Amino acid sequence: MKLIIDGYNLMYRLELEGSLEQKRDEMFELLSEFKSVNPCDITVVFDGSRNPSTQRGREFKLGINVIYSARGETADDIIMEMAEKHTMGKAKENIVVSSDNRVRNFAVEHFMKGMTSDEFAEYLI
Repeated sequence: MKLIIDGYNLMYRLELEGSLEQKRDEMFELLSEFKSVNPCDITVVFDGSRNPSTQRGREFKLGINVIYSARGETADDIIMEMAEKHTMGKAKENIVVSSDNRVRNFAVEHFMKGMTSDEFAEYLI
């Protein structure tokens, strides 16, 4: 199973305390715990609105793939691009987590499951 998560949507649904960096770190810890019980590939996508580069930022944190959008694109753009690429094989085992109806509907149109950030947050807390 693969989870593709809109990072800021989920982070704000979790109602975490502290600075932006602390909230992100705590969310990654929760996702890492989830992954240890539910083996899956997790990709978290963030809007990189302050990213001056035309290249996407990437990192691997606690076993989780992290992507930051490049200048001129949004996390939604990346998530829909990823959903579009997963239309073959086991696409139905993939889940897109987003608060955006348009993104979730796009995922469903590409044979993936869509889940709201609120719904997924309940699994983590």
